Amino acid sequence: MSAKSVATSFINSISRRDFDQLPTYFSDDAIWWVNGNPSRNPHAGDSKPANRLPMMPRVLSRFEKYSLDIVNIVGESNKAIAEVKAQGAGPLDLVYTNHIMMSFEVNEEGKIKSLREFPDFDELKWLLQWFQDHDSSNNKA
Repeated sequence: MSAKSVATSFINSISRRDFDQLPTYFSDDAIWWVNGNPSRNPHAGDSKPANRLPMMPRVLSRFEKYSLDIVNIVGESNKAIAEVKAQGAGPLDLVYTNHIMMSFEVNEEGKIKSLREFPDFDELKWLLQWFQDHDSSNNKA
């Protein structure tokens, strides 16, 4: 399976909020790197997918509507780069948009061995603050 098809399938699974499927995309030794300085942002730097994936349902399930759409994707051999647009709406007046670059490297079995993610952290900080300001369930992201 090509890196482009693996990346497309992974992104589509996130868009469908098919959280149980996401761990199956990664190799056992996979690393998920997120841009930023880890000393200023606890979400930045290298981590295992098993450490990053649990946050997704806690955040994405809070939207009434959510999509992660591929704007552009290129792939060659075992590497792919995708430009994606995350959009969430609701509850209340919440409207969230984030433009994210994702770089994928897959192994011979078609599993992601490296994911490098470049989100707009200003948008993520705003979103987490919105959730905190509007949270009546005490369910912190």
